Amino acid sequence: MNRKIKVFATLSLCALSAAFSGCGNQPEPVVNVTAIKGNVTAKTTSAKDFATVAAEQKLCSGDAIKTGDESSADIEIISDKSQVRLSSNTFLEIRNFTEKELRQISGIAIYKITPQNRELKIQTPQGMATVLGTVLRIDSSDTETTVCVEQGKVGFSKKANQQILIEAGMKYSTSFTTDAAQPIDPFELEKLFNEKDGLKPIINPR
Repeated sequence: MNRKIKVFATLSLCALSAAFSGCGNQPEPVVNVTAIKGNVTAKTTSAKDFATVAAEQKLCSGDAIKTGDESSADIEIISDKSQVRLSSNTFLEIRNFTEKELRQISGIAIYKITPQNRELKIQTPQGMATVLGTVLRIDSSDTETTVCVEQGKVGFSKKANQQILIEAGMKYSTSFTTDAAQPIDPFELEKLFNEKDGLKPIINPR
């Protein structure tokens, strides 16, 4: 009887230890939330609802993060130290990160991507941006995506095998009548990437 009790106690202790440490079942963290302002929440793959995010919280492939009114969050991609600033009312999913995929469902984000040896893919409701190393801004909504590039160059695909090249100092919007990027006035470009004064929306709310 005593032996059975000891075995049961040992198994119970192991189970509790695994539950607290996440041994064997938890995926590797993909991003670190380095700073938050205002109402920032996240939903993990194991949770039913969004919950308040804490600074230095880690997120994994399949998780999602969103910001509320007058809120922002800074995240860092752990593997290469790339930086992403999420402005207010922005919803970002960390997709299948083994395939280097993010999905910006709505809002404004500035991406400062460390040079890659494999393309990082950023999906929006209207298409996909692919980058190797650049600084870009994406504004997305249910009806429109606008991509502005400060440094480097970005490819944006609305359809398979049809990529629009957006170089530094240019922007492309899915609302354009032609599938070609347009130059940005230097003063406008500075404002678009001025994070200190808050990021002003490009897309008019509908």
